Amino acid sequence: MIIDYAGFTRASNLVHLLQGSALLLLGSAEAYSLKNNGKKYMLAVSLLVAVLGAAMFVAVLALPGGWDFSRLAQALQARRGFYLFISFACLYGAAGLSRFMHELSDRGGSGWMALFLALLASSGALYFLMAWRVNEEAWRQVLAWHSAIGLTLLLAVAAKSAELFLKRRALQAAWAALLIFAGLQLAAYKEAPGSFAPRLVTIESSPAATPARSKP
Repeated sequence: MIIDYAGFTRASNLVHLLQGSALLLLGSAEAYSLKNNGKKYMLAVSLLVAVLGAAMFVAVLALPGGWDFSRLAQALQARRGFYLFISFACLYGAAGLSRFMHELSDRGGSGWMALFLALLASSGALYFLMAWRVNEEAWRQVLAWHSAIGLTLLLAVAAKSAELFLKRRALQAAWAALLIFAGLQLAAYKEAPGSFAPRLVTIESSPAATPARSKP
């Protein structure tokens, strides 16, 4: 099978955009709820985040996989780091559903919020592994960018966790702002051309030595 490595690049850009959209929606809903009763808004956003998680998997299936699971398996064999995107699809989808269940439970002391934050923290940790998807030429740039995204998301989770105990409005505002900032970082990210292409190494042999002439 001929692997279209450009399909990996298109899928990566699309998945990053979907992830950024999910965090921007969550951040905007959290910001709205600072001064309003945003339960209905958050219910809708939570479901939409779950749908965006499913869309991430569809993007990987459609672009590198060509809508064929066997072809997708072969493509993932060529770029095993792309399994991270399937992990992200599961984490974002589950995070959306857990936040939806938290809102349905009247935001009481259920474990759904704890699960939601754990899933977001797991996503934040995975961003530190994203550089291993690409070839060596793009490794440094991808590592720096995604480390910043992962750190921002982990800080957001820390702010929300602290807010649950301390009940400080400033922490709630920081949680919303950090979600929005992480979403903007993801939405703005674009893979460099050739990030997933195999690295070609050209070996040139030295010119053949001229045989010495024998003296008469």
